[in-house]
Amino acid sequence: MKKLIIILAMLLSSSLLFAQRGTVDTDIFGNLQFKSIDGQYKASLEKNIFDDLVFTDSRKNKLHYEKKYLDKMEPGLRADKEAQARMLRRLVRENKRSSEYKATFKIDIFDKTIIEDNKGYKLEEGKDIFGNTNIQEQLNGTKSIFKRNLRGGLEYTEGRKTASLEKDIFDRWIYKDSFGNEIQFGKETWRRILKQYGTDEKFFWDLLDRWFY
Repeated sequence: MKKLIIILAMLLSSSLLFAQRGTVDTDIFGNLQFKSIDGQYKASLEKNIFDDLVFTDSRKNKLHYEKKYLDKMEPGLRADKEAQARMLRRLVRENKRSSEYKATFKIDIFDKTIIEDNKGYKLEEGKDIFGNTNIQEQLNGTKSIFKRNLRGGLEYTEGRKTASLEKDIFDRWIYKDSFGNEIQFGKETWRRILKQYGTDEKFFWDLLDRWFY
């Protein structure tokens, strides 16, 4: 009985994998079309009159990538059909099990990156007047903010939880969070950290992954 269950599971897995495979073709308008081998799933990546790229599929998913966003995040993509075909296959993999998912990817007039979907998720990433990165993210009703403060330190908040990484009067960098964690980094250690990570922002994200989440 156990062997039969394993065989059935393998057959089901193989059949799902087979259904997820398919071909990418170009229609008469130059748009890319995907069709699964079993014919049950279809998707397309089409360019609209504004030179945006729009992904849609037979499960009523729709992802809209505005031209300005693509030029910033994927330079050269709009003129590269092979890169677009890879993008289409990636979007098929990511969305084939979803239905009625809608999302937009754009850059606003203030050069702020905005990603928003119909499931309550929203991301805004831009620069402050000093050129520092500010990120605001909303998910399941909880808002998180990543920013650099006026003292040059970094701050992160998620709901009521907080974390920071900044230098004290003794030139030591200190990480603190609302869970009671506190880590100090001396000058030599900090020099090595920057050599490894490149920026304090990347290191802060690593600390958040380790101690905050």
